Order: sequence, then C-alpha cells, then structure tokens
Amino acid sequence: MNAFASDLDRTLIFSKRMLEAYGSDGNHELIERLDGKPISYISSKTKSILKQINEDMFFIPVTTRTIEQYKRIQLFQDEIVPQYAITSNGGTILKSGTVLKEWTLYVEQLLKKCTPIEEVMKKVTDLDDSKWIKRIKLGDDMFFYIILHTEHFSTSRLLELRGLTDNLRWQLSLQGRKLYFIPKTLNKWTAVHYLRDALGLNEIYTAGDSLLDYELIINGTYGIAPLHGEVVDDSLTLNKTEQAGIKASEEIVEALQCRYKNIHV
Repeated sequence: MNAFASDLDRTLIFSKRMLEAYGSDGNHELIERLDGKPISYISSKTKSILKQINEDMFFIPVTTRTIEQYKRIQLFQDEIVPQYAITSNGGTILKSGTVLKEWTLYVEQLLKKCTPIEEVMKKVTDLDDSKWIKRIKLGDDMFFYIILHTEHFSTSRLLELRGLTDNLRWQLSLQGRKLYFIPKTLNKWTAVHYLRDALGLNEIYTAGDSLLDYELIINGTYGIAPLHGEVVDDSLTLNKTEQAGIKASEEIVEALQCRYKNIHV
C-alpha cells in the first residue's frame, strides 16, 4: 500500500490572501469558514484528483494546524475523509478523527527533552522592542506562533530569532503573517515514519511548502514543493513545481497521480 503525506496550507489549500498574491482562474471552492468568515479554498481540479488519490492509497494530511484547526476544514470531514491525519506538526496522529494515544505518550516524552515552551516564549517576547508581536497563540500546548505586525518586523530580527531558537533546539518558520516556533523534536516526518511502519507502507509521496516540511519532502519516495514555498528558497535540490499559488497544488497532485499510474499500469 502507498500513501500521499502532504502539508495543507499553502501546499494544497490556500487563503484568500494567497489567491490574490498569485492569482487564480476562479475554479476554486471554499472549504473552510471561521465564525462565518471564509478562510481557505482548494482548486476544483486539485479536489477532484485528491478524491481519487484518497481512494487509491492513504491520503495523510500532515499539518502544523492544531486538532481544532484541522477539523475546521469541512472538506476533510465530509467529502474527502482520510483515515489518518497528522496535526500539530507531528505532535498528534488522528485515526478516524480520534487521537492515537500511544503516539501522544511518545511525543510527551520527546518534549521533556526540549527547552520548556515558557522559557522560549519569554526569550522571544523580550525582543519585542519594535512591537512586531500582534498576538501569541499556543498550538495544542506543544508549540506557539506569533501573528505579526509585518510592517514592524525586519529581516534582521528574523535572523536573530533563527539564531536564538537554534540554540534552544527549537525551529522557526515564517508563513505569511504567522511566525511559528516549534521544538525540533516535533517533526512531521517522524510521525509519518511511525505510520509507515504501522501500516506497512511501500511508497510515500510527500509535499510541503515550509521549512517545517523539509524532512517530510526529502524522506519521501518522491517529494515536491510548490514554487512559492519557503523551503524552496532555502534549498536548490528539491523537486519543485513550475507554477506558484493555487496552480502549484494542481501540479503536485497531477505529478503524484502520474507517477502512481505509471508504476501500477
């Protein structure tokens, strides 16, 4: 059995801001609302191919979203319903929507070896001299992210934070207006690897856009990143799409489907 383990936001699904930044032909569908407000969209073509992928193999969403944020995406609750999903950047595995307790217990032991989240948050907020922090939010008590005042946030501050988090054995990822701070032991590929062994998977196709997806992409049987991805800027060796934005998602699922069909003809 094979699997497609993929990041979601900015890889398969997109915000209105991303649609405006990279353009769209209008053939997309709303798949998520928050308090009645439209949040995320998917290309109709991507959705159609993804539905077939979910029938042919395991489709495993692998996201930094919390459990609550993942379950907000109606598409994956009603139309394309994966048997397994990985949330919280690898911190949680859901099986048919229920937390896999043995994995959670394992992650709790891993996190005990990391610099405590409270200590990292304090060191980061102490650097808020230019008031670049708009809001701080916890992610399932495993990590945190900052919603930025982007006009007050500089490249030099980003580099400073990278150095700080690296010394603390945490990792940093800038995704739009959100800046994620995540323990290095909390890793998407580690969770996918666990499922690979548990499910006896032969091939795992992978995709993602951020630095948090790097290990996921390079360890897959075939991994790919969208052209607009943060991870592409940081690596010259990754497979990448020719187009950016929502069109990149179509390229990703088409490439995966083509490789799968060629192998199984």
